[in-house]
Amino acid sequence: IPEMEAFLQKPAVAELVSSLNVAYSALQVAGAALLSQWEILAAIVATVWVLLKLPSVLSHVVQRRPRRAVTAPVAPTGAEIPCIHPASGKVLDTRRSFTPDEVETAAARARVAQQEWAKTSFEERRQVLRVLMQVVIDQYEKIAELSLKDSGKAYLEAIFGEILTSCEKIRYTVNNGESIIGREKRPVPSLLFLKKAYVDYYPYGIIGLIIPGNYPFHNVISHVTSAIFAGNAALVKVSEHASLSAPFYESIFRDVLANMGHNPDLVQILTGYGETGAATIRHSDKVLFIGSVPTGRRVMTTAAETLTPVILELGGKDPFIVLDDADVDHALTTSLRSVFINNGCNCIAAERILVHERHYDDFAKRVSARVKALRQGDSLKNSVDVGAINMSIQVDKVEALVNDAIQSGARVLAGGRRASGKNGDFFEPTVLADVTPSMKIAHEETFGPVMLLIRFANDDEAVSIANGVPFALGSWIFTRNVARGERLAARIDAGMACVNDHGVGYMIQSLPFGGWKDSGFGAFNGPEGLRSFCRIKAVVADRFPLRTSLPAALDYPVAKAAPDLVMAAVRLIYSQRIGDKVTGMFDLIRHSLFPGKPKIKSA
Repeated sequence: IPEMEAFLQKPAVAELVSSLNVAYSALQVAGAALLSQWEILAAIVATVWVLLKLPSVLSHVVQRRPRRAVTAPVAPTGAEIPCIHPASGKVLDTRRSFTPDEVETAAARARVAQQEWAKTSFEERRQVLRVLMQVVIDQYEKIAELSLKDSGKAYLEAIFGEILTSCEKIRYTVNNGESIIGREKRPVPSLLFLKKAYVDYYPYGIIGLIIPGNYPFHNVISHVTSAIFAGNAALVKVSEHASLSAPFYESIFRDVLANMGHNPDLVQILTGYGETGAATIRHSDKVLFIGSVPTGRRVMTTAAETLTPVILELGGKDPFIVLDDADVDHALTTSLRSVFINNGCNCIAAERILVHERHYDDFAKRVSARVKALRQGDSLKNSVDVGAINMSIQVDKVEALVNDAIQSGARVLAGGRRASGKNGDFFEPTVLADVTPSMKIAHEETFGPVMLLIRFANDDEAVSIANGVPFALGSWIFTRNVARGERLAARIDAGMACVNDHGVGYMIQSLPFGGWKDSGFGAFNGPEGLRSFCRIKAVVADRFPLRTSLPAALDYPVAKAAPDLVMAAVRLIYSQRIGDKVTGMFDLIRHSLFPGKPKIKSA
């Protein structure tokens, strides 16, 4: 039976079977006619070992809930959304926008599902995520294809950014989530040694996720993973520029949840424009928004109406700093991927390449030659290095910024214009040299395939340039002296830093992802990100079955010696002088035994 074979192949079950086989073999030996004392001892040890292992092994074998029917999601009836393929300009299909009333209906269904889901164990949640990860692997071609159609990216970027990173996010959450949001013991002061203290993490309810279209699948599954593991439901408002994939991606969640016996309304994907996003905020208990600074401000304004807490990730202008002692070959190769990753449509793309004057001219010459060789086009038809930009309005912005830089004195070493002979939203992979910090392009987020080369003379100047922008998301420093790189990283305004590499911190899911200044606030990923989807409750209880109460001197009406009693405890516990501690101890005993009469003033 396939289901039984799958059950027996589970690591926990296989471990249990193996343990029982060992014990059985040992007992067979023990039952033989001739027994040595070592064989008897081995049988005893094996039996004890199995008994000790049994509870932990069985804790991972949770009875599967009965399969549920996959109910239909809420059907939107609002304005039509054209699904345009960025690499061809063709309308592949249309979707409908969720009206505010339809968002309210979806939220109501999500609340019902969440109330049930909140009662599940961590192991049940892990089971769902394990199955979900396997579905991602099994369906990677379909997921990647839809990502290409929605965003226009290169195929490799889909495998890297949609599949690999999503699997790692799920793996990390499965392996570490319970230790992060399970009950957390906290220390208590010695004055309260009879008490115990801990923090419990509870789900918010509904997490509203308003996400961009640069990574249509990963932006959904990554934050849904955190939201549902923390016991929440998720309403995901996807970009109107990446809505083609929404029904298929939602079907993945609905199928997995229903097949595992859970309410499929726990995760719902909403398509639409601004009013859909605003309604999502109003019906959520916490909101994560990823997008532009202006839209982030509007999100905060709407969330303020209901005091809904928000996490904002609003992009960056990351510096990529090549110091005078850097391995230039390594830095140059890394800079290409750091700039042109996902066609530059990545919030931690290296938007400014700061190169020490010692290497500047050579770096500029060599990197521009590499950029000119990059292949750009429709990844559905050809193997390409750089794809299209997923919003036509963004191509206009990139073009305007590049033209402004050229007029301000920047030199074009490669690209510098819209790609000719192509129907989609393409801008040529570009290298601009002699860019200065005063140029508009040097402090506004480009979000496109443009490398800016900026010269600097020393570390202080590099830090000044790096910090002279309104963003503070990531920073990337290249040097042969790692300690020097770490010292420089500490001086740069950024929520993330990396020495001699780019972007690898995102694969280290134990690290938080976020920034400050105009890059937003709060974080996702890491313990900080998972806990940000939880309400916290501080709890104090008796450590032992003893009732603790105030000393008689402190009870109302307070005794005359009450203040002296408190100060005696302060000296005993907190004073840094031995004499004070000794005095405090004797005073504490004296005032406890002889509290004196209460201080009662006449009217």
